[in-house]
Amino acid sequence: MVGETMENLYEEYQAQKKLLIEALVEKDHMEMYESNLLKNDFVLKLGEPRYELHKLELTIARTKLKLDLMQTCIKLQIPIDTEQIDKQLEKEFEKHDSMLKSMKREIDNAHDPSNNSIVILQNTQQLKELYFSISSYVHPELVDNYDKNLKRIWKATKKAYQGGDTPKLKRLQKKVLNEYNDLSNRDRSDSNLEDIILTMKEKTKGVLIEIEGLKKQFPFNEAKMLEDEEAVVKFRKEIDVDIKIANELLDKLEKQILEKLPSPGRYIN
Repeated sequence: MVGETMENLYEEYQAQKKLLIEALVEKDHMEMYESNLLKNDFVLKLGEPRYELHKLELTIARTKLKLDLMQTCIKLQIPIDTEQIDKQLEKEFEKHDSMLKSMKREIDNAHDPSNNSIVILQNTQQLKELYFSISSYVHPELVDNYDKNLKRIWKATKKAYQGGDTPKLKRLQKKVLNEYNDLSNRDRSDSNLEDIILTMKEKTKGVLIEIEGLKKQFPFNEAKMLEDEEAVVKFRKEIDVDIKIANELLDKLEKQILEKLPSPGRYIN
C-alpha cells in the first residue's frame, strides 16, 4: 500500500514537473519570440500610419509650445527670437524625436527582405522543442543546488534560444542529457515529495498568472485584431481620419505662429 502511494506521488511529481516546465517555456517563448512576431506583424500592417500620426501629434505639441513661448515674449514686450525658441524646443523634444526615429527603424526593418531575424522568428518550433528538452533538466526553477557550471549552461541555453542558434542548442542538449540527466531528481526524497509537488503547483500557478498578464499587454492584446483583415482595414481608416484631423489642427496652429511673427524690421510689443 505504501509503495503504491509513493508510486502515485512520483507520477504526480512527474506530471507537475512537466506542467511547470511547459508554463516556464511558454512564458519565455512569448517574451522572446511571439512578442517580436506580433510586433513585426503589427508594424507591417499598421506601422506607417501610426508613425505618421505620432509624428503629427509631436509636431502639434511642439507647435503649441512654440506659440506659448511667443505669447510670453509678447506679454513681456521682448523680441521674439524664433531661432532661440526652436533650439529650446529641440532640446525639450529630444527624447520624443529619438522614439520617433526608433519607430521608423522598426518600420524599415519589418519591410527589409534581407532581415534574417524575421526568418528565425518564423521557424521557432524546433528551437522551442530543444529549449524545452534542456529546461526539463537544468531550469533554475527545478534545481536547488545551482553551481557555476549549471549557471553557465543555462546562460548559454538562453542566449542560443534567443539568438535562434539551433546547432548550439543541439550541442547543449546532448551535453545536458549526458551529464545532468537526473539532476532535477537528485534532491527529491520520498519524505519531501509532497512538499515539492505543492511548491511546483504554486510556481506553475504564478507563471500562468504572468502569462495571462502578458496577453493583456502590447503586442499580445492586438493579436486578435491582426488576424482579422476587416478589423485591420477599419483600424487603418480610423487612423487616416485622425491624421486628417491632426493635419487640419496643425495648419491652424502654423497660421497663428505666422500671425504672431513681427514684420521685417520691427518687433511685436
